Amino acid sequence: MSFSSAISGPAPGPRHPGAELQAFVDGGLAALEARLEELCRGLGQELPGLPEVLARAVGTGGRGGARWRPLLTLAAAEACGGDRSDALDAAVAVELTHTASLVLDDLPCMDDSPLRRGQPATHRLVGSAGAILLSVGLLARAVDLLGRQPRWGGVLCAEWGRTVGLQGMAGGQAMDVAATAPLRGSARRLHRAKSTLLPAFALSSGARMAGADETTRAGLESFGRFLGWAYQLVDDACDVGEDRENGRAPAGLRPLAQSRRLLRLATRRLRGEPGLGGDGVELLVGLAGRIVVPEPVPARGPGEAVRQGRV
Repeated sequence: MSFSSAISGPAPGPRHPGAELQAFVDGGLAALEARLEELCRGLGQELPGLPEVLARAVGTGGRGGARWRPLLTLAAAEACGGDRSDALDAAVAVELTHTASLVLDDLPCMDDSPLRRGQPATHRLVGSAGAILLSVGLLARAVDLLGRQPRWGGVLCAEWGRTVGLQGMAGGQAMDVAATAPLRGSARRLHRAKSTLLPAFALSSGARMAGADETTRAGLESFGRFLGWAYQLVDDACDVGEDRENGRAPAGLRPLAQSRRLLRLATRRLRGEPGLGGDGVELLVGLAGRIVVPEPVPARGPGEAVRQGRV
């Protein structure tokens, strides 16, 4: 289904891209929720209480976050002329990876967050050891899904490994934990990887599943890096005072202005990608705008991450 046909039936007069984008988001979220529930059903049945904790962590049953990272996977597939259903399991793998990272981030040895989405963090329910093991299980399920993809399974698993590993999200989180002063150079670039590489992988995997050429795939991957950092800057803008008190201000002095500048640059480059049609570009640009400009979300408690994209 193309972006322009997201609303069924004839559309007399001018198109309404906002309504079409919402139709894409609604359809994508419905498919994601159904597949997540299907895949999580039955996992950990032998361990008392684990299925409910797993459902809470993944956010099934309408308890999830914005799901914007897997939506990027579906959007990339459509933008490249593919069918989003072919990219659904890759999108679910992206969301499971993100969920695992949140469970780990909340641990007492990391961010020590007691709450997640207004509910007790996973480690408050099953302890730190249980939360770590649940995260490992989610990561294993993600790479299992990717490895089963026809034609691209091996490539996707290799790219996922680089995304999650010590040169990616894990390394970036390690820099975050260890930092006692503003980061510079290669250390700063590695720190950014914890925010930028999963959106980049999300778009790249969607493009691969649609059979995009390498130039287009690389362009979408680059767009994902810009988008991930622009989103993180918006989030950092809310935390910059606390970061300065702790001796680090990774967002710089004007994070919101930086975020808008990054998004403009990323959009300009995306519009120059020859492998994307106009409808595909507008789908991705519209989704990015809603991701990076979040709606205000009231704080729910100390230590909880509460901001999310307006998707």
